[in-house]
Amino acid sequence: MKTDKQALIKALKKKRESEGLSIRALSERVGISFSSLARIERGEGEPDNNSTIRIIEWLGPDAQDAGLTFDSVALVHFRAAKNVQSKTVHCLLQAAQQLVRNNSNAFPVSEDFAETDSELAGSVALSKSEMEEMANGLRDDLEVALDAPLDALNIRIDGVDVYTVSDVHGLGAECAKFLLGAGGREWSAMSVPLDITEDRWAILRNDSHTPERQKVTYLEECWHILLGHKLTRIAKVADAFGRTYDSTEEHDAFYLASATMLPEVEVRSQVTAGKSAAEIAAWFGTSPELVEYRIKRLGLWRIYKNKGVELSD
Repeated sequence: MKTDKQALIKALKKKRESEGLSIRALSERVGISFSSLARIERGEGEPDNNSTIRIIEWLGPDAQDAGLTFDSVALVHFRAAKNVQSKTVHCLLQAAQQLVRNNSNAFPVSEDFAETDSELAGSVALSKSEMEEMANGLRDDLEVALDAPLDALNIRIDGVDVYTVSDVHGLGAECAKFLLGAGGREWSAMSVPLDITEDRWAILRNDSHTPERQKVTYLEECWHILLGHKLTRIAKVADAFGRTYDSTEEHDAFYLASATMLPEVEVRSQVTAGKSAAEIAAWFGTSPELVEYRIKRLGLWRIYKNKGVELSD
């Protein structure tokens, strides 16, 4: 194991024990599975770059004291597989840098800003009722009835520009091809702040995906911006790239996107009327999988599957 990894593990264990955290509690806090974190602490395997970045971010000043730093940093939002590979992150970073360069008065995307108190604070999970109300409120602002399909890709937010990969002038051909090809399965969308106040944004959509998937992932990025979520840190460590991951905020943004596309009152009505997930999806312009997610999250699965219950004699 490399010396820097040994220093990382030593600093990790020291801080965890000093704060009285179990490995399971720390696992939930940093977004690394319990089994992986336990193996890392035992020295039975090296953390991958995504895990390394999450650990360094959690360590904060203790990481610097141990001589652990990022080689380069960007702060963005993006929807991607939890353990996205290094090349995908690298190409998304390149795209983010080009989006910034192509917009005048944008701040450098690779600048490592000092963390604020809000960035250091933990995530605040929204309740289900709060999110349902917020989703309906957005539809109301858009003047789209709860029983009507919503073309999410037509939503525009003040100060937010929307791009596809082919729109990113200056992005290398290799990265552009990779993001829409071999790496295309690993990411769906990315939001890049164009000023330090986070009033101006660029959203990059993966237009190689189906329209149904693009709608919900685009809405997810919109909700990240509208909720003021903490930015994801993507960074280079040694010769590879990785990123942080906030499961609470990712969950909330996805829930809100799905609730906006599929309002509770109408999903309940159609499920009660015996409509299938495919039929509901066809009406709202979503995937059947997203409809089933909503049915389960709304506690309607038993009704949907027509599972009767009774007390035995």
